[in-house]
Amino acid sequence: MTSFNVRAFRNALTITMLVIPCLASAEVIFEENFNDQADFTSTMHATVASQKVSEGRVLPEGWDALYQGTQWSPETGYPNNHASLEILESNSDKAIGGSGKSAVNWRESYSRGWNNWASDSQLIKLLGREYSEIYVEFWVSFSENWYGRDHESSFTSKIFRVGSWSGDGDIFNGALDAIGPVFFWDYKRDKYGMINIQAFRGGPWGENYMMDTNAAGLTTVSNYGSSTIGMSSGGENPKVLDQINGGYLADIDRYDFITHDQLFGPAGHWTKVAFYVKLNSAPGVADGVMMQWINDQRIKVEDAVPWIGTNIDNKVVGWNYIAIGGNDYFQPYPNDKRFEDWYAIDDVVIRNDIPSHLKETASSSEAPNPPLSLTVE
Repeated sequence: MTSFNVRAFRNALTITMLVIPCLASAEVIFEENFNDQADFTSTMHATVASQKVSEGRVLPEGWDALYQGTQWSPETGYPNNHASLEILESNSDKAIGGSGKSAVNWRESYSRGWNNWASDSQLIKLLGREYSEIYVEFWVSFSENWYGRDHESSFTSKIFRVGSWSGDGDIFNGALDAIGPVFFWDYKRDKYGMINIQAFRGGPWGENYMMDTNAAGLTTVSNYGSSTIGMSSGGENPKVLDQINGGYLADIDRYDFITHDQLFGPAGHWTKVAFYVKLNSAPGVADGVMMQWINDQRIKVEDAVPWIGTNIDNKVVGWNYIAIGGNDYFQPYPNDKRFEDWYAIDDVVIRNDIPSHLKETASSSEAPNPPLSLTVE
């Protein structure tokens, strides 16, 4: 029986990073564990959708903008429901180690009579300057009643994005020409199991936003098993543990679909997710990069991304914001049931390079048993 200790794992990674020399240019841009934040919810100070510090709104310290969509919360007349984003001391059970705080994103099953995206909890951090490359990691955990644990559906939630914003115009809506490039990561479990949904949008701002991913040869829909073969460092298979059956997800037959719990574990389990994006060398050149890791195992590489497309002024713009949370296409139950589930994000780190320990070739080892008993300390 294996016990997965998140705190010990994180501390070991930190020690590894300390003993490996970093290049002079390596930099941690931002860190957030939410523990020192004042209690906050997305409807505590205002119930409007767009909330920006630059417009005088109250947001978590160090964060710059929030786009929220909440039908049911105490401030909207439903005391037994939740705002779409909560950072609360009373939610300590939803933080790593069962103490402190985290960003808890509540999904509402709400329909306007069509396939609408409803609840939204997009919390944005501006980076203060433009970067040619950005690495972001965070930990995520899902509620016991998370719909995707036991149900296959077409429902989707946007959980993370990194992008470039012009500084003017709407940072929330790419169709309004103020952002690009942008990368999105979505949650989805359909009839084919857990699906790795990613969206690639081009730039510079106002140009090339709807990138032709087919022409670029990019994979926007993949799985967390057979699709990851050969994606780890050195061309090895990633050793992402099957949290239910033991062994590794990469070894699962492509026709055996992966469930939520196999990837993210049962309720109370935390999973480390990370992404890296690097601009292409020149406008129109298809050599930009996107990488993804699960628990420090690289599971996806795209190295021909035309992040900046050909443009009249030959302009190049850099990454300058990230966002956690996002909008949800989620309506399995009637509105009058007011169903909610949640996912929590904790320990966010933003860097301008890939951490040294992730650049090393993974060593081979026997597949461990599944963590049938979990401790989060």
